Amino acid sequence: MARSMPTAWVMDRIAAHGAGFQGGKIMATKNPHRFAPGVLLATAALVAGCATPSAADIAAARRFADREAIEDVLSRANLGFELSDPDQFANAFATDGVFELAGKGPVFGYDKMTYNGRAEIRAIVADRVAKARNTDPKSLSYDPATLRRFNRNTDSRIEILDATHARHVSTWMVVMHTNVNIHISAVGRYEDELGKRDGKWYIVKRRRSE
Repeated sequence: MARSMPTAWVMDRIAAHGAGFQGGKIMATKNPHRFAPGVLLATAALVAGCATPSAADIAAARRFADREAIEDVLSRANLGFELSDPDQFANAFATDGVFELAGKGPVFGYDKMTYNGRAEIRAIVADRVAKARNTDPKSLSYDPATLRRFNRNTDSRIEILDATHARHVSTWMVVMHTNVNIHISAVGRYEDELGKRDGKWYIVKRRRSE
């Protein structure tokens, strides 16, 4: 008789995406209008629990979960930069992470070409916020209170190399919106190396080019 898939793994995947059981049914607890793919995968596994998963099935499920976690950490880094949140941005990087700018420099908006460690990476956003706060509004051609920054990433490609290493590349674009106009501030490429540390994925090294 075939053994069923361990339900603990399935329940962890369901709970991680804001769902739970109620009246014998899987219900969304965080967002009732949307199930994440991870919930659907876990639900399918639970429904098919009468069969023992093969090694290939387990490996595929792990890669699916890893890809989902990598997408999440990349999204947090992007959103932290966009919303000028130093902690959200920096916490997407490993404690010994590296943020490197390609070229000779200097690069507008950055004080140096290489930032080593999470504290220095945090300063990329924190220093920008401080400089904006200390800038005389009269010296600007726009009202700083109306400034909105949008960071767009396209052509994103994630390559999982093994259980603890991955690569990511994408095209980025910064759009600035003020009371004066909307314009593209800069565009370039990200080349990322990611690592899984203590069960969590982080950006280990990011190379930014324009």
